[in-house]
Amino acid sequence: MRPLSSRLVSALVAAAALAVAISLVLAVRLPEGSVGAALNRFRLDSGPAVPIALLTGAAVAMISQLARLRVRVGGGLARLAWGEAAIVVLCASLAPVLVAPVALIGFGAAHAALQLFDRNTPRARPARETLYGVAALTVGAGLAALVVGLARGPESDDGLPPRLIGALCAAAVVYHLATVALVTVRVVATGGGTPRTVGGSMLGSTMLMLVGNVAAGLVIVWACATSGFLLLLLPPVLWLMHQFYANRIGEDDERRTWSEFAEVARDLNRLDERDAAHAGIAGAVRLFGVPAARVVLAGGRTYGELPPGPHTSRPLAVGPVAVGELHLAGPEPQRARDRLMLATFGDALAAALHDAITHDQLRAMSERTTYDAVRDPLSGLFNRAALLARGNLRLSACRAGDPVALLLLDVNDFKEVNNALGHNAGDEVLRVIARRVLEAGPDGDLHARLGGDEFAILITDLAAGGADLALAAAVERARKLGAQIAAPMRVGGVALSTETSIGVVVAAAGSADLTELLRRADIAMYQAKHGGQPVAWYDASRDDANTDRLALLAELREALAAAPGEDQLTLELQPAIALTGPAGASGTGGPITGVEALIRWQHPRRGKLAPDQFLPAVEASELMAPLTHWVLERAITFASTWRRAGLAVPVAVNISARSLAERQLPETIGDLLSRHRLPAELLVLEITETVMLSSSPVIDDVLVRVRRLGVQLAVDDFGTGFSAFTVLTRVPVQEVKIDREFVAQMLDAPKPGAIVQATVDLGRRLGLRVVAEGVENPEQRARLTELGCTAAQGFLFYPPLSPDGLLAVLRERRQVQRRHLRAKGAV
Repeated sequence: MRPLSSRLVSALVAAAALAVAISLVLAVRLPEGSVGAALNRFRLDSGPAVPIALLTGAAVAMISQLARLRVRVGGGLARLAWGEAAIVVLCASLAPVLVAPVALIGFGAAHAALQLFDRNTPRARPARETLYGVAALTVGAGLAALVVGLARGPESDDGLPPRLIGALCAAAVVYHLATVALVTVRVVATGGGTPRTVGGSMLGSTMLMLVGNVAAGLVIVWACATSGFLLLLLPPVLWLMHQFYANRIGEDDERRTWSEFAEVARDLNRLDERDAAHAGIAGAVRLFGVPAARVVLAGGRTYGELPPGPHTSRPLAVGPVAVGELHLAGPEPQRARDRLMLATFGDALAAALHDAITHDQLRAMSERTTYDAVRDPLSGLFNRAALLARGNLRLSACRAGDPVALLLLDVNDFKEVNNALGHNAGDEVLRVIARRVLEAGPDGDLHARLGGDEFAILITDLAAGGADLALAAAVERARKLGAQIAAPMRVGGVALSTETSIGVVVAAAGSADLTELLRRADIAMYQAKHGGQPVAWYDASRDDANTDRLALLAELREALAAAPGEDQLTLELQPAIALTGPAGASGTGGPITGVEALIRWQHPRRGKLAPDQFLPAVEASELMAPLTHWVLERAITFASTWRRAGLAVPVAVNISARSLAERQLPETIGDLLSRHRLPAELLVLEITETVMLSSSPVIDDVLVRVRRLGVQLAVDDFGTGFSAFTVLTRVPVQEVKIDREFVAQMLDAPKPGAIVQATVDLGRRLGLRVVAEGVENPEQRARLTELGCTAAQGFLFYPPLSPDGLLAVLRERRQVQRRHLRAKGAV
């Protein structure tokens, strides 16, 4: 709680003094006899009227302040008394010019007595606040007297005329409003809050007391005007009213106090130790009305300061765990209620501090763990993993085509430093180099220690202007860095200089990921080392590795992660048409027996890529599994859509040996079929015969579990392997697909024709569907129909179609088949 401003006290005391002075001057200048007449109205004996009236008025003012009540408003305390009743009596019994001086004497005497009585109790107030309170009451009395002087009519012997009653009530209201306003100023200045909130709270708490005090004052005036003996009945009534006031104010104060306690308790929920401690200090000052508070934690950390003097201590603990102590300025609370509130607040603060301290420790541990995960412990630079992760993020944030550079630095003959000076000196050399690497370029660069004596710098702010200018700028940066690192350093009392070999690679953003940039920079760095040069840059003509393959994989990873609507990968679907049966033999074309899903990649730079342009690289990488999952999910989604439209057509997906080696493939397929509600027999997995003849127990297990799901198997490119016919007896397949090479040559060469015929005959004997691939002309179709081939697919019938195009074909052929059946009289 803040001390009351001496300037505010001085201003109010000056106002009170001015009111009293004006009143005294006016009293002296009244016409002779006016004062005496005014004081004679309530004379009770034959003695001098003036001293009795003045003393009686001062006594009434004094007694009204001795019976006081305290109410908590805002962040401070206000003391309520019977001042309105005293004002009514003074204004009725004294001339208006004497009300303020007499009130000052009575109020001042009462507060002086209270100050003396409370000097050793928690209720004691600073002398400055007491002086402010007396001045506020005096100003209020002066304003009330002014209202009476303006509103009351001429003197009358009729007791209490209505006009006088109205004037006295108005005077009491003005006194009440003036004192409430001045007390509000004091509370806001010392305890905080807003004038509107504090003033509204005070008016709400004292409205009933205002009415009762005015009524009591009017009763006293009436009793004095009629029969003084009636005053003997007033003390019990006033005592009962005082008890009623106390209970009512106590209930309001209790409600406000616990409401404030709930707000303070909510405010304690902080995740930071310092914030929780300061919230506890502010809450303690607000709840207990103390000038200051302090929190001392178990670790010795202290928040807040206490002024000299007595203070109250409260241990803070959560179960057996000691958290600290709470100290409040001032003596121990006397009331049991206050002690209970202090204990409850202490428990809430202890829990909040314990949670905040625990959170700080967990956060520090998490930050330490995170730091250790991405930082090199020796140099403080990023480690290799962090460079790869953050570097790829930076590359993806660059505009496509902007030049980026990677500098890879290796310290020459660093082993000699360790051998000559020891590993501790070698570690210090690396720390010095790390500092120089950081200082060599702008803060926007990404610096890392890859391990040993290798450092890397990723530069993404190279000036635009073409590849040659970007390379020249990066090489210049590398030369300056090498010169800066080569500057002499003193380690272990020995002056030494270290030279470096730096490899530089410059590429367009989006053309390669950071792994590829590191590989290229490593090639350039070894070129510098072997050539005895400090700096060398990457030359693709001297790179024997297939860098295009690595770039292709990086680009495919981005294509798989593309957002909906930005797909680069698509499926094209090629139907297989029935050749046997009435419709197929008649030449009108049979129904569609199945659809093969063929993946295509619409590359943003390379154009449309066929599977053979990227699948060989994918099969040797970790991307095979996500790509297979992508194709299966799209194919099953399409087949499910056709089925819901009444067009149930099996869809075939090519599965590689790499995918069949994944033990979770059956579970993946089963999950997709269940999610899209597609019967398993509408999915066909096409597998090459070389895969089916594999002796891998993993592949055998996967094929068995796939068949248990009900999924069909097909042998793709049949006849190209060494044991084509053996596979049909070893693996339970439902379909055989004749390779397009045999179909293309079967009319011109006897051997391909014999293989096609043998395959058709074998499939018919084994009850398998036989599908010929690559049918390009009617002659091939006619020969296959003659041999009894089940179905065929190729450009003679349909090229690979988009999903929407295939759906249109399915609907069209259904209409054609219905018309054909009607013509035959079947429907």
